[in-house]
Amino acid sequence: MTFPTTPAPDFGKPFVLVRDTDVSGVSGTGVVADGTLFPDGHAVLHWRGQWPTTTPHPGGMESVIAVHGHNGATRVVWQTIDGPPAARYGEVWPELVGYVQAAVGDGGQIDPVHLAEYMRELRHRALAPAREWINRIVGEQPSSETP
Repeated sequence: MTFPTTPAPDFGKPFVLVRDTDVSGVSGTGVVADGTLFPDGHAVLHWRGQWPTTTPHPGGMESVIAVHGHNGATRVVWQTIDGPPAARYGEVWPELVGYVQAAVGDGGQIDPVHLAEYMRELRHRALAPAREWINRIVGEQPSSETP
């Protein structure tokens, strides 16, 4: 049996602006801004440093480079972010099948309350990688509590 998958959310593509030469004498060199290119083509920059400011660029990367590239003195460096890991339903499925087969062998009776609790436990284990991924992003410690 296959389970439907939910497409990963598209939060856009992150990048930084790296300034090799400070043409304006304001922002310095190195990584001077964090940015995101959104799926609709718009971009946004958030400037680092003494005056942090957020600047929208409805014209996307073409606008970012035209305004802030300074003829190659500043470059875009794309960042990579791993997406959320897939749920591991395939790893818990054999356990559920075994549970049902054992119940059939014992006369076919399954306590609905016990089955619901068991399925919550299996779901919790199957979703553990995604929970750990989220906790790493938000900086929280892993939790062993069942949702």
